[in-house]
Amino acid sequence: MKQLATDIGTLFQANGCAIISGNIEQINNLEITWWHNEDFSQVEVEVLEKFLTQLLRENSAVVEPKLKNKITPETSAKLLPQISSLHIITSFQDKANGAVVLLRPQSHQWHNSEIQLLAQISDSMAIAISQVQLQQLARTKTQYHNLLSRITQAIGKSSEIEALFQLSLSEIGQVLQLNRSKVLTLKYKDPLFAQRRTPQKPIQGTVNISYRWSDSATESTSPETNTFQLTDSTWCQKALAQAPEALIVNDSADFPDFLPEDEQCPSASALLIVPLMGTTSRDTQSAIVLGFLVLERDNPHSWTEDEIDLVSWVGVQLSVALIHNQTLTQVQSIVEERTAQLKWSLEVQAKLSEKMRRQIEQLRQLNELKDDFLSSMSHELKTPLTSMKMAIQMLRQPIPEAMRERYLNILEQEWNREYNLIKDLLTLQQVESGELSFTPQELNLNQIIQELSASFTEKWQSSKGLNLETELSDTNLTLYSDSDSLNHVLNELLLNAGKYSDPDTTVKIKIVNHITLKGQEIHLSTTNYGAGITQEELPYIFDRFRRGKGVTDRAVPGTGLGLALVKHLVEHLNGEILVTSEPIETNSEVFETTFTVKLPSASKPLK
Repeated sequence: MKQLATDIGTLFQANGCAIISGNIEQINNLEITWWHNEDFSQVEVEVLEKFLTQLLRENSAVVEPKLKNKITPETSAKLLPQISSLHIITSFQDKANGAVVLLRPQSHQWHNSEIQLLAQISDSMAIAISQVQLQQLARTKTQYHNLLSRITQAIGKSSEIEALFQLSLSEIGQVLQLNRSKVLTLKYKDPLFAQRRTPQKPIQGTVNISYRWSDSATESTSPETNTFQLTDSTWCQKALAQAPEALIVNDSADFPDFLPEDEQCPSASALLIVPLMGTTSRDTQSAIVLGFLVLERDNPHSWTEDEIDLVSWVGVQLSVALIHNQTLTQVQSIVEERTAQLKWSLEVQAKLSEKMRRQIEQLRQLNELKDDFLSSMSHELKTPLTSMKMAIQMLRQPIPEAMRERYLNILEQEWNREYNLIKDLLTLQQVESGELSFTPQELNLNQIIQELSASFTEKWQSSKGLNLETELSDTNLTLYSDSDSLNHVLNELLLNAGKYSDPDTTVKIKIVNHITLKGQEIHLSTTNYGAGITQEELPYIFDRFRRGKGVTDRAVPGTGLGLALVKHLVEHLNGEILVTSEPIETNSEVFETTFTVKLPSASKPLK
């Protein structure tokens, strides 16, 4: 076309020649090929393009071939001063397909020979223009086909919705020579009524600009709005109202219309908005609009059917991609929710399993305690009974008086042993139920310790060779407390010290008066040396029926009730009891075990 314009302009010795191809009735889509000589400046060329557009508007109804310019000289002078034009509309198969325009200075008079010559070449120009248009149409179809293929391949290869938006907008923008394009997605305020599109009641919702494309790098410096309200854009409301049909605006679109007044952005003149439609499960229910594919051109442009069909097909593909992405997002959300629930369930199961394991371990320990208790109780019950039966049998026989006295003493001792065991059980039950009476009275601790010391010293010397060392206060320490409970505590602690002391060692008992923030306290402590208490057993030493490991095997008498009863009685006396057990030397098997009872020293009888 460029060479034809040059040849025709040279043939007519014109200053400029323009060959126009396209549908003359669609002024916005015409293609103008220019040739001009040095007599025309660039400014004049821009003016000439406007002149040609106006010239064709004035003659758009003229579709007959071989007609000269219908504009009068006065009109031409008004449209473009200093220029004289001659043009003819070309026609192929009885349809106008272009025009040839010759330009000369205003002083030039076009001769009939020039008019006739232009009319003679009009048929050839119509064929040439038609061939060029066919070639352009073929190239356009190829571009469209390649565009569709690339988008189809992109949908099949990638699940990233933004990558698909980027490819689609870039490809459409280049093929259709757009200035800008956008993908808008909708989020309705009330999704249940989003399908009821009525002009009387605009649908409320938020429009999100999911992706935008521009042919100009400078637009990135312009203010950008990522979201706006659906009611803020008249064009979006119109597009929503006539969905699923595309909204076509060829001129004076004035878009975008949702920006605040202080944000300046290039406004489109030609606008094409294709709705992105969702799916519906019922034939009677219209599909919901997911968003819009918006194409913008700064200059007026008549959107062709091929362009609309192309963009509509791309819109369908983007709609499918949006539905797929939303479905995938929902599935991922469900999977994450189910995964979180499963993780929580597994954690709960793990905790329950750990709790069950601990309970099983506790049951095992309780079972061991039960076995130890039954073994101890069996021993503690059967041994006295055996001794008592033997003593009774011996007393039934004629024996000397000295032996009779001896067996009576055995019978009395074993009876006391059984009685004390039953008494401990009853006392423990009374303390735990709160039924044990509390009768405070003034007690002389030095006197109580001396009496206990005398009885235990005689007993221990004859059995294990133990010594009892007392450390008492120089003054008589008195406190108001329950005599029976205190004596039971001290007696049990000394019995326990004697059981677990190595032979020929010393048991120590000490009384100290302390002054604390709460007032005066009396600390009673017993210390022995022998088999100690391990760190694992210390927290459970005061549990009922709990005895140290191996005591049953070593035939140490006891039922596991003594220390449990001591702890309850000390608390009954408003005190507390502590225990420590440490080896006397590193890696030594001899432990120093100390029980300390802390009792309040009241200045008047307790209530």
